[in-house]
Amino acid sequence: MKMRLRTIGLPALAGLILATACRADEADLLLLYDVNPHHVELGDRVEIVGHGFPAGRSAKVRFDGRWERPGQGEPEARVVGDVPARAVSDDVVELRFTQGLLERIGGRSTFRGDVEVRFEPEAERGARPVTGTLRQIQIDFHPPTARRLAVELGSEGRALDLLAFLGVRTVAAPTEDSPWCERWGGRAGASDDPNASTACGGSAASTERRAQPTADEMHPVSGGLRVFEVMSGSPADVSDVRAGDLLTHLDGRPLASVADFTPRPDVRQIQITIRRPGQPSAITATASLRGFGLAPPSDLVAVAVLLLIAFVVVMIFMAPTAGITTWVERRVAGRMQSRIGPNRAGPNGFLVWMADGIKSITKEDIIPDDADKPLFRLAPYLVFIGVTATFVVMPFSRSWIAADLDVGMLYIIAVTSLVTIGIMTGGWASNNKWSLLGGIRSAAQIISYEVPAAVAIVCIVMLSGTLRLQGIVEAQGAWPWEWWIFKNPVAFVLFPLYFTAALAEGNRAPFDLPEAESELVAGYSTEYSGMRYLFFFFAEWANVFVMSGIATALFLGGWQLPGVSPSTMETGWYWEALGALLFVTKSWALIFVVIWVRWTLPRVRIDQMMNMCWKWFVPLTFAGFFLTAIWLALELPPIVETIVGFALTAIGAIGLGWFVSRVRYNLRQARVGTGGMQGFHINPFI
Repeated sequence: MKMRLRTIGLPALAGLILATACRADEADLLLLYDVNPHHVELGDRVEIVGHGFPAGRSAKVRFDGRWERPGQGEPEARVVGDVPARAVSDDVVELRFTQGLLERIGGRSTFRGDVEVRFEPEAERGARPVTGTLRQIQIDFHPPTARRLAVELGSEGRALDLLAFLGVRTVAAPTEDSPWCERWGGRAGASDDPNASTACGGSAASTERRAQPTADEMHPVSGGLRVFEVMSGSPADVSDVRAGDLLTHLDGRPLASVADFTPRPDVRQIQITIRRPGQPSAITATASLRGFGLAPPSDLVAVAVLLLIAFVVVMIFMAPTAGITTWVERRVAGRMQSRIGPNRAGPNGFLVWMADGIKSITKEDIIPDDADKPLFRLAPYLVFIGVTATFVVMPFSRSWIAADLDVGMLYIIAVTSLVTIGIMTGGWASNNKWSLLGGIRSAAQIISYEVPAAVAIVCIVMLSGTLRLQGIVEAQGAWPWEWWIFKNPVAFVLFPLYFTAALAEGNRAPFDLPEAESELVAGYSTEYSGMRYLFFFFAEWANVFVMSGIATALFLGGWQLPGVSPSTMETGWYWEALGALLFVTKSWALIFVVIWVRWTLPRVRIDQMMNMCWKWFVPLTFAGFFLTAIWLALELPPIVETIVGFALTAIGAIGLGWFVSRVRYNLRQARVGTGGMQGFHINPFI
């Protein structure tokens, strides 16, 4: 994966001006701005963005800081240096995250510290190396994500099939931190073969028949595959591959792990570069793939795995969440309107959402004769996909996230735009003037309120220094005074603005004008029936959780558990489950607020809604943007931020307590649940 997200702030801009005035090769100094991506998986190419690099020359990268591993406790301070890299241009140094580098840093690690790039001097430039340092950067090496699992399953499965066809057993090449051990069948450790050598924990009876690693072969290497055994008469044996050889390249591509041993789909023979003990130069062996059944490309396998994970997320989490939200909303509405809500299907009517879904599936799907039938069918799915795709980056816990994208917030803003397109398409394709007006009104509303919502998100991104949702959560703390809503006075004001804008963007009351119930039609969905009609509202109910989950991650600390560090959470599934439970609990608290607002406030007029957006919300959020920039430029001492956090938390607690007391007072005045309201008694369980 290669990303070129380059955010150049004021210090970087000043450095760029300085570099223009004073060339780097004269000052013997490089200017570094950023490292992308900030969370790196095996095979990724890491870019160090800067200025003044000697293009085309090799470099050495040095990581000097604290390394935190899951379950390790306190971070370990150490240096990982001399990582090979190359300047691909005058502003990008590129290195590859290989298996060898993963083992050198000690496995799955989070690095916080300084990154140094060094170019050795050429003969005519004297003895001073050209160096540059990037201060206080954070890189998450090899995060446990669904994408990594999918890539490993796809690539490694194909690689093992090819090794089995060639008749080769290999082991990952040894390093200073890893023992020489068999890797066969996608597994490391003792072999099930009773004749395996003692080096892998097997029997010693056949050691004379196996190639044993000598001291020369055991030297530390940065990658490759050590040949453990070659089957007699196999394609590898015919190609003169021997036990003890080190396979370093396949068709010119370096072998960092078993997963790299995958052929291109259009070749019938492969070239393997071999390092053989006792021979100074590399050997090239050519093996025929005649008779080898080419499996599907690893990318397709990875996509299939991700689709399976997405299906599980949709069927096991998203669909029940949307359905349960409808049940909760109908029960709360009944309670607030002093009537009985659904109470027949299941205990207290809990299964009514399943009954409604089954009923909608069995209803007739009617398409008007004059409608644009392809677009009419497509519109509900666009809306559904736009909401569903946001769950890909939803940070339920430290590791429970499908894809922790470096541009997670940009991804959410982009995919939710499909909802606007779907709604507009449904109104246009219906060939109904009321549906068209409903679609246009909805598009205008959603696009308008996306502006203040996006600006509020940008402010949190500025405070966190990252677009990753996991990074935004980690930038906060577990205690309320460490959440962005209380940690920063600007965010304290931006939270209600963002939440209100999200209500309007999701067509929730009191901003549900697109449904146009006052005109006795359903707006853009008037001509829809059956399951297609349900898809529009299924997406709306799921969007209630999406907007609440994003607000939880941005402002309320996400899955952070008090007293438990993020690295500790990865040591056991129970910590991850507790974090996910806390995240869902916070989200459901906001969902209850959304439902409460819907059944409390009357619908506003369209002109009032648009005036509030452009005359109030947009100026206020832009003011928040500039105030956030000023807050960051001031660089206040930590004690001031701590005092502000405690003060805002106290204000929030007092406000919440006052609100609860007023609700209780109103309930007592109305004598709800005590036989009041003209003798009408409300069952507290209804």
